[in-house]
Amino acid sequence: MFGGETGEEAPQEGAIDIDALLLERLWRLEPARQPRPEGDIHESQMLGRMQFVPMPVGRPSFWRGELRMPDSRYTLLIVCEVTNDELPGSDQAACVTAFRRLQVQDAVLCTPLINERLRELQVGRTISPDDLVLTMIHLPSRPLTATRYELGFRAPALAQLAFTVVFLHGRPHSVRVDSDH
Repeated sequence: MFGGETGEEAPQEGAIDIDALLLERLWRLEPARQPRPEGDIHESQMLGRMQFVPMPVGRPSFWRGELRMPDSRYTLLIVCEVTNDELPGSDQAACVTAFRRLQVQDAVLCTPLINERLRELQVGRTISPDDLVLTMIHLPSRPLTATRYELGFRAPALAQLAFTVVFLHGRPHSVRVDSDH
């Protein structure tokens, strides 16, 4: 025992200096940043006007927006998932641009899967790639390294139906068909 008769240990040399240094560093820390509020607006040249939607812990928050397409009667819904409450990334903007440019090629890839699903649902009709119009892009927070993303399509000949195609590793994997009715 260092403290003698009291049974208390003597403070280690330098402990007081470390505590003072720690307190000084804590005082210099910035206050915690407030989380981004729901409905916060972000204007992007590539993505348009987007609105923030926070999600509970464990689920990615996202930015949602719509672009008016000059060559379509449909708007393009864009959903960009984000980590915490960051802004959509330049990688997401680049992917949206690429998907818009490659929508005909994506329609060609998706048509067989959509037609298979239409036969399963006994719709009595099939579509061609020329019928499909890109109406939705849903991207994960890191789209260039992620294995999954979604594209949505509409076909004017089947105007009441919306097709959401899940891509895995760049290839159409599955399709969900939703009805407006």
